[in-house]
Amino acid sequence: MRSKGSARQLETRRQLAVRRLNEGYCTAEVADFLEVHERTVRKWAERYRQYGEAGLIAKCHPGPTPRLTDAQQMTVLGWFTRNPTEFGYRTELWTAARAAEQIHKAFGVRYNHRYLSQWLYERGITPQKPVTRPRERDDAEIQRWVKEEWKRIRKKAREQRAHIALIDESGFLMMPLVRRSLAPRGQPLVLKHKAKHRQKVSVAAALTVSPVAGRAGMYFRTYPDSFVDAEKSASFVRQLLRHLRGQVIVVWDKGNMHKGPHIRKLLSDFPRLSLEPLPSYAPDLNAVEHLWSYGKYGKLSNYAALDVPELNRRVTAVLRATQKNRPLLHGFFDLAQLPFPERPLAA
Repeated sequence: MRSKGSARQLETRRQLAVRRLNEGYCTAEVADFLEVHERTVRKWAERYRQYGEAGLIAKCHPGPTPRLTDAQQMTVLGWFTRNPTEFGYRTELWTAARAAEQIHKAFGVRYNHRYLSQWLYERGITPQKPVTRPRERDDAEIQRWVKEEWKRIRKKAREQRAHIALIDESGFLMMPLVRRSLAPRGQPLVLKHKAKHRQKVSVAAALTVSPVAGRAGMYFRTYPDSFVDAEKSASFVRQLLRHLRGQVIVVWDKGNMHKGPHIRKLLSDFPRLSLEPLPSYAPDLNAVEHLWSYGKYGKLSNYAALDVPELNRRVTAVLRATQKNRPLLHGFFDLAQLPFPERPLAA
């Protein structure tokens, strides 16, 4: 049986044993000093006589033989890039228990799901919240829009020395968005919120790119305990146009609040304004969508306001602070599939 200790410690003991023997100590004395059997010391000495220092090198224990071959392990890890419904499950949910079941079916090897969970974690398979995506989303059309339409909008903005404004609307609810928080085990924090949790603060926001310097800007308006319809959208754009001089190109989605007589009247009143629709089911293209994620899941997660006015004050404070953080505004463009312009639009 190999002596206890790491490979490095074992090598050190072997070298010390040989050095003591060469110094004239007897086998029994060396064995007693190193707390090993005399046969072990004689074996080390014989290896040293036959192979020199190389005979004292300790080999790392290979550990137990894997129950799955390397090829089988790669097959198992590849399952997690596929939909669980392909394996006969009705829900799109991968668990360690399901993986263990599939391993037994495919290779006849049984794993405890708790052990398998750790095994998968060590190989980069971790619990993650799935990203939902509408079936109606046309990825090919979205890629075409980014490649062709966004390029056209950029060219149009350069030629007209126009501002680009990406606009979107969202709502901050009284019901807090809950994220995990540190607490003693079995004693989670209790968030007390108002029972009328459907009350909210709606917000319209625009992230803009200036035509000359290519700087990012941000404008917003809140609507406490209300929602944003076409009339409010038109009013918000009118407010925006008071801040932006010259031509303005608004890029937004095809929602109902961006259509109708109020929007047509807006275009009639402001010839310097033009509208460009985003492709359907592609909110990730709008940089403002990342502003909402930052505010809701970053700054205001686990926040339970006492009433709508308090929520409105807090939302306004977060958005005003964001307005002043230009690198953060640039970051929202970087997170979108429409990156922030690398050079001035009018260059």
